[in-house]
Amino acid sequence: MQIELNRCTVCGGSDHTLSKILWPELIADWKLSTEEVNYIDIQQGYSCRKCNCNLRSMTLASAFMSLSDFAGTFTEFCSNPTSAPSGGVLEINSAGQLTPFLERIPGYRLVSYPEVDMQNMAAIGNETFEIVLHSDTLEHIPDPVQALRECLRVLKPGGQLLYTVPIIVGRLTRRRDGLSPSYHGDYKNPRADHLVVTEYGADAWCQLLEAGFAAASIFSLSYPHSLALIGKK
Repeated sequence: MQIELNRCTVCGGSDHTLSKILWPELIADWKLSTEEVNYIDIQQGYSCRKCNCNLRSMTLASAFMSLSDFAGTFTEFCSNPTSAPSGGVLEINSAGQLTPFLERIPGYRLVSYPEVDMQNMAAIGNETFEIVLHSDTLEHIPDPVQALRECLRVLKPGGQLLYTVPIIVGRLTRRRDGLSPSYHGDYKNPRADHLVVTEYGADAWCQLLEAGFAAASIFSLSYPHSLALIGKK
């Protein structure tokens, strides 16, 4: 399975690597087909040598720029006061390798889960940020819809949430309640906050509407490897 992406959308680099990411235990636990393994490995393991961003990060960056119809790189976008959002940006966990770029935007703030509970971000006031984004975090949250409601609460009117979750496009979303524990990250030394609560499928966008967002959309650089979800308040 190949993708056509000759230029990193984050830094403009043209030299990329492709690494195997998934391990046999996870493949067996999730009952992934060869095709599913291939596109997930590309999503997570296709990376720019220059800035180290993988395809997941490139997709999130491109989805962000698409809100302003910006045609340059994400590096240029974050450094340009006329293109980057002026109403504040909240990043929940480091979104891949995007943090060094995002922190150039005025009004940027980074918080980390589980130190800050996405289901109850009480320290953040209502309607504080124009943009909220997170990457491959929601699948670990016990109540993901409540976490999305909190993202909605802290967004200003007309603000937007951008995020990624691992999506198996040929299936529907399911919780892993009652199944054997499955972890992301270092599977040999699993952390409690890396436990997978939700396996996301083609209906992942539905949770945005359930949480109260006025609109939900999907952004892609290369289907099915590259998917980002966008919710508009």
